[in-house]
Amino acid sequence: WIRVNGDSAETDNPDIDDFMGNFELGIFRRGNNSSASLRLRNNLRSENRGAVELNWSRPLPFDRKIHIVLQYFNGYGESLIDYNHHVNSIGIGVSLTDWL
Repeated sequence: WIRVNGDSAETDNPDIDDFMGNFELGIFRRGNNSSASLRLRNNLRSENRGAVELNWSRPLPFDRKIHIVLQYFNGYGESLIDYNHHVNSIGIGVSLTDWL
């Protein structure tokens, strides 16, 4: 990632590059009845701040356009509010449209 809006000292989050990372890799796999994705992010520095996000979704039996989604996240930068705190979370949700 490259900062494009000027000097980092002038912004609200001057160290966000250290936590959000410089590298991101995403992998997606769709099966017959479910799909999964993996996202890896790293700052490519010795302190090794980054993140791992794993998503799994499956359509509901009564409507194939509504999916139940499970998510696991471990690392930095899950949200911009707490980008500099290490987070380990599990979430469950609903996707109303199959985007892929």
